[in-house]
This record gives sequence, C-alpha cells and structure tokens, in this order.
Amino acid sequence: MRKVLSVCVLVLLWNSSAYANYEDNNSPGNVIIISIDGFPADLLWDIKVHVPTIRQLAENGAWARSMIPSNPTLTWANHTSIVTGVHPEKHCVLFNGKVEYTDGRLPVRVNPRKDKTELVNVPTIYDVAFNRGLRTAEVNWPATRNAETLYDSFPDTPDNVGNMTDDLRWELYDKGILHDMTTFALWQFSGAGRDEVWMKTALHLIENRMPNLLLLHFLNVDSIHHRHGVDSEAGFTALQLVDYQIKQIVETLKDTGQFEDTTIFITTDHGFTNTPQAILPNIALAKHGLLTIDDGRITGGRAQAISNGGISFIYVDDSEDVQTVQRVKEIFKAHEGIHKVIKPEDYHLYGIPNPSVCDQSGVLLLAAEPGYAFNNSLIGDEVVVQSTDHGFSLGHHGFLNTFIQMNGAFVASGNGIISGMILDEIDIRSIAPTVAYLLGFDFASADGQILYDILNIDLAN
Repeated sequence: MRKVLSVCVLVLLWNSSAYANYEDNNSPGNVIIISIDGFPADLLWDIKVHVPTIRQLAENGAWARSMIPSNPTLTWANHTSIVTGVHPEKHCVLFNGKVEYTDGRLPVRVNPRKDKTELVNVPTIYDVAFNRGLRTAEVNWPATRNAETLYDSFPDTPDNVGNMTDDLRWELYDKGILHDMTTFALWQFSGAGRDEVWMKTALHLIENRMPNLLLLHFLNVDSIHHRHGVDSEAGFTALQLVDYQIKQIVETLKDTGQFEDTTIFITTDHGFTNTPQAILPNIALAKHGLLTIDDGRITGGRAQAISNGGISFIYVDDSEDVQTVQRVKEIFKAHEGIHKVIKPEDYHLYGIPNPSVCDQSGVLLLAAEPGYAFNNSLIGDEVVVQSTDHGFSLGHHGFLNTFIQMNGAFVASGNGIISGMILDEIDIRSIAPTVAYLLGFDFASADGQILYDILNIDLAN
C-alpha cells in the first residue's frame, strides 16, 4: 500500500484584475496543487514537527483544524476527490488502481496500470480547465495516466516514466533529473529521492512554461508513516524534508516573479494511525471453506477480500450467491478487530458506490477498529496477528472518515486569502470548486462548496 498521509499544497497563482476581466482576456492566473501524502491534521502545529514553511503560510493566511477526507481514506480515492469535488460514490476510484477479476472469476486483484479514462467516471478540474484553453500539468498525481487533458504529465503509476508526455521525458533527461528514459531511472531512488525528482520536475515546469493548473504529489511522508508509524522520529524527519521542498517551490516562484500573485492551499488526502494488530480476512475465509489457498496463492473459492489498511471489500465469484454473502457476514460481524460490516444498501451513507453502478465495490465492506488493520496476506493460519511480528506496516489509513485520526491538514495563504481566519473543518470536496472559482469558471459537477469564508471580500463578491 502506498499512501497514507498526503498533504496537498494547492498553490494558486492568481491575478484579481485578470479575473475581473476573465471573459475578455481568458487569463485567470495559475494554480499549483502540491499534495503531501499522509499529513494528519494534528501534526500541523505539533511542536515535535519542524515545518516552518507550511506554518508561515498558515500564519499569514487561513487554516482549518481538520480536513475530512472521502471514504475509503486511501490515496487514489482522495486525490480523485480533490480534483473532482465528489466522493467515490460518483467518481468510482476506491483503490490505488482498478479491481479486476481473473477471466471473470476469483481471484481478484488491484491493477495500478490503468489509464485515467478507465478509472475516473466524472469530470476533473483539469478537464474543465483544459477545455477552457488553460495549460494543465501534473507530477505524480494518481489516476492521470494518459489523460488527454494534461499538456505535461508524469503520472503516479508503476510505469510512470514510460507513460510521461514525450517532451517532458526528454527535457528531464537532458537536464539530468532522470539519468535515462526508463522507469528504473526513477525507481532506483529511495522514497525521498523520488520526491526530489518530482520536486525538480515541478520547478522545471514553473521556470519554463508555468501551467495554469499544476498538480504535484509528494509521497515519502506516507511511505515513512507506513513503515515506522505516525509520531515517529522518521516521520518527523520526512515532514521536515517535504517542508524544505515546498520552500524550494516558494523560492522559485519568487525568483520568477510569480510569488506575489500566488495563493497557496495545503491539504492532505488522509491522516494516519498506528495499528499494532493485523486482521487477515482471506485466512478467515479459507478456514471457513470459502477460499482455496495453495502455497500463498489463491487457487479458487467463492469469496475473497481485497484489503487496504482500515477497510476490506469482499468480492464473490457469483454476485447472485446470497448464501455465500450471508456466510461472510456471519464470519465477520462479531470478529475481533471488526468495527462494522457494511452492506451495499448502506454504502451511500459513507459516500461509497453501490456495486450495481460501480463494479469496483465489493458485496460487503469490512471496517476495522482503531489499532487493527486488514492485510492481504495468504500465509499461515492465524486470522489476527501482531503487525511487526509478521513484517507488516505499523502505520495505516483507509479507516472510515468518522475516525478523527483520518483527518488531514489544510492551509490557505497568499493573494485573495483572508489572514488570520481559522476554520473548524472543511470537506475535501470543497477544494475543486474553490480552485475553479479562483480560476474564473464554475465547476458545476462538484458536490463541495466554495470556501468563501477564507476568500478576500473583493474576490468573494
């Protein structure tokens, strides 16, 4: 699993006079969205965390005590919510990829090598911006592979370098940011090194052809929180590093004369929590005769779990097999570590799509209790184990967004933002319509509300 805390820094480069005459000159300014994956709300002002750049932006602008993510609180799901302004119930991205059956039968797997058109069911903010003649770009943004509405693209996918736009790939090679033009050129680096490559890519775009909308996603904080847990020295160091990388972006904006016209939003895809215990639902299904496992491989069965942190969807070989679904409910409804078993008819209460309208949803959704995380392991015969004893990640997200540990950070600062404004909480779906407002167009498909309370009165009116 790749994502946990993700803080998004939306840097909105904006010119108020241009906005006032938008219909005449079609020049509303520029927006950069920087996502710091896995940035929990409670670390924004934690004295143990050294993030002076982010805090200065907060002190000079507005911030929220919490940002409420979408369910499931996973990376691709919430990055898609950020750019669409809707929950997965509408955009249909639930995992870090697309759930696929094997020849129409079990086993199922999550395939991250999928194009944006195969994943996202609704318009994105960059689609609308592109169609209005604005220049759009992304660096390591999920669910963007081969998106036709991005001029420059370095997508978040395992085969990312191979799926970059051609001009950008050649430029990064010529500048020495990538040592060759293969995927190995990126994946040879550590998590911190890959963040550095993505930062340098963003700086290259800012310096050479500033997009009107630039999406930038940093991943190392999430990876470190998975490995070492939240509130760890390693996590604090990772946040300090990404703060420094944001400082490089701010300084480049100053050097290019664009900082004074810049508005910066910092948010995240989800929070994090430590999970010393792991639940292995596929082992439970095998013990009850619903799944066949041979040497760590699924070889057959009637039900399978696909898990990611605090959630696990159940998929069945036959969607009409009511008896199997009922047996799975009985297995898990009073099981250790299970917070609740959610049926499809209740998915809408959590912003999750019904499987009848989105084939990514399973026939049941298992939600974990705090302190427990689901794991896809097919080894052993114990259903609940100690995470670290089995080499599993200590930190996780994916839990229901009613758990406060999943709340993320949010900061807005700069031109057009009221200084000294503190919000109680915001909804992740409000980011896209607020960006659209600042860029000078309506984003009618979004369910989120424009954050008028943080906008300068001259802009809001």
